[in-house]
Amino acid sequence: MSRLLVACAVLLGTASFAQAPAASPSQPKAAAAAPEKPNPIKASAERTQAALAQLPKAKPEDVKSQDAILKALYDVISGPAGAPRDWQRFRSLFYPGAQLIPLGKPPGATTLAARPITPEDYVTWGQESTATHGFFEKEIARQTHAFGALVQVMSTYEARGTQDGPLIAKGVNSIQLFNDGQRWWVMNIFWIDEKTAGLTVPKDLTQK
Repeated sequence: MSRLLVACAVLLGTASFAQAPAASPSQPKAAAAAPEKPNPIKASAERTQAALAQLPKAKPEDVKSQDAILKALYDVISGPAGAPRDWQRFRSLFYPGAQLIPLGKPPGATTLAARPITPEDYVTWGQESTATHGFFEKEIARQTHAFGALVQVMSTYEARGTQDGPLIAKGVNSIQLFNDGQRWWVMNIFWIDEKTAGLTVPKDLTQK
């Protein structure tokens, strides 16, 4: 009998009869750990922090107040043809993820369309455009609404090809600003001009 038991142990791969018996097939196996689901909010926060670290440092005087950042925004895009703009200064005004959104009518269309671009898209376009075209944009009136660090500015503007040249556009920039406790940031700019809107800027948006 003992020889038979030894033979069975060898065939079953058992090293010793003293080992604990294998678990019964009826006993449940430990559940495998479920893979951790990606957290989009956490991922977005990490991307934002990485992008903030890559931004050029803003001039303190440009971002110390609402007035300062709006003045810098209009100033940095304005200048005569062929005069290089300070695009690093421009980039420094925008929070990561910011968009610039003009409203316009695509060729042949009768309705408006929003065409969101990034600040970097604007830089690419601006570098080419300002090489041969002058552009001066200034704020002529402003209406501001705020709730804590969240600020919405309706900024009425006039645009010209030269400093004192004829008016080429008039419209409204809807600008969202944010204060992170250290400085002001531009979050988004959404705009339309009178020609595109088919309307005159209303009086309440032309009063300072």
